[in-house]
Amino acid sequence: RDSFSGILAITRVPVRMTPEVSSIVIAVTTNWENASAEEIESDIVEEQERVLGEVTGLKSMISTSAAGQGTLRLEFETGTDIKEAEDEVLQKLDEVPGYPSGVLQPVVEDFDPESADYIAWIGLFSTDPDFPPSRLYDFMDRSIKPRFERIPGISQVGVRGATASELQIIVDPAALAQRGVTFSQLREGIAAANANFSGGKIEMGKRDFRIRATGRFNTPESAAGMIVFRDEAGPVYLGDVAEIRNGYKEPTSWVRSRGQRAAFFNFQLQRGANLLETMDLLLAEVDTMNEPGGLLEQHARRLGLDGTLELVPTYNASTYVEDAFVLVRSNLMLGGLLATMTLLFFLRSVRAVGIIAIAIPVSTIASFTVLVMLGRSINIISLAGLAFAVGMVVDNAIVVIENIHRHLEMGKKPLRAARDGAVEVGGAVLASTMTTVVVFAPIPVSYTHLRAHET
Repeated sequence: RDSFSGILAITRVPVRMTPEVSSIVIAVTTNWENASAEEIESDIVEEQERVLGEVTGLKSMISTSAAGQGTLRLEFETGTDIKEAEDEVLQKLDEVPGYPSGVLQPVVEDFDPESADYIAWIGLFSTDPDFPPSRLYDFMDRSIKPRFERIPGISQVGVRGATASELQIIVDPAALAQRGVTFSQLREGIAAANANFSGGKIEMGKRDFRIRATGRFNTPESAAGMIVFRDEAGPVYLGDVAEIRNGYKEPTSWVRSRGQRAAFFNFQLQRGANLLETMDLLLAEVDTMNEPGGLLEQHARRLGLDGTLELVPTYNASTYVEDAFVLVRSNLMLGGLLATMTLLFFLRSVRAVGIIAIAIPVSTIASFTVLVMLGRSINIISLAGLAFAVGMVVDNAIVVIENIHRHLEMGKKPLRAARDGAVEVGGAVLASTMTTVVVFAPIPVSYTHLRAHET
């Protein structure tokens, strides 16, 4: 029964490279485009720190201010409910008096920014060497990224090496001066005209008509005809004082592969997910999008590319995990085989050695049930522990079998000899096993503290 449950547990236990250390950390990220690190710190981070310092169970708070982005890392006491802590953080952020114009809404995530571990990097390459990868951001963010985010086991999908499109307004200072318009007046005029407003509704019998004034522009032509200032001489249009064109945001980072710049996706694994299963689903989705006539080929035709688009995995963490598991499993099997041969040489009893050889896989498979019950994963450390436990199983089996053999020599029947022999040395075997368990028991705690100290 234990072996059967162990076989079922093998199909459910998560597979990872290293043990998962559950640190109770919440990240608060706030973006303010084109702002300096000093502005991020003084206008955003300090205000957030003032209200978040009162969160219940907060152990430490580390802030990072960079150009365009501010991040707060909140670590909580052990035992804190992560969902309750996240709700309280959201409530506290509402107490911030206000943010400057252009600051986006803070993003609160159950995620440790200092221990980000990407399981895969997948590049979006074009066979057209003259096509800039920066033009792919909108397509990646709106069409491909949502499909990746729906894959079970994926927690976050990032886009790197590409920039979003934008409508650029290049102001002519001489034209402004000729019309007597200041930069402040131009900015206020653009902000007032580039907006949508609700005009309520008109009731006509059984029908309701919703009134909406649309002023937001999305093309250079619509922006050029916008009135930004009005005086006695008449209206001043944006096209009179500025050049409007479609462009792309200034890149702040880039990714290089195959000797050229490229656009990439990176992926993070969801807590408790199976790495190998998640990677299989991810690669299957990549193959689907790369199929002839698929999403990538259709978009390449819309762009008018002299070539095609292709998703190419360049980094896959599962390959390292699989290689490491193959190495540990081979060592485990080789060790069991050598132990069996050694026992056969000394005991010179095929039956006794056969009992031990059966006990090794039975006890090993049954241990996977415990891993599932405790919410643990199969990783390098757990497999190494299983390899170490095989030696303990062999030692204990030798002691029990030798004692049973002694009772058989006393003239007892096999069933009675097996029972009396096992009971007689059962306490000693249990004591020797428990001493080993007690010696290694502090290791998980020490590992957790070490990882927490590193982060």
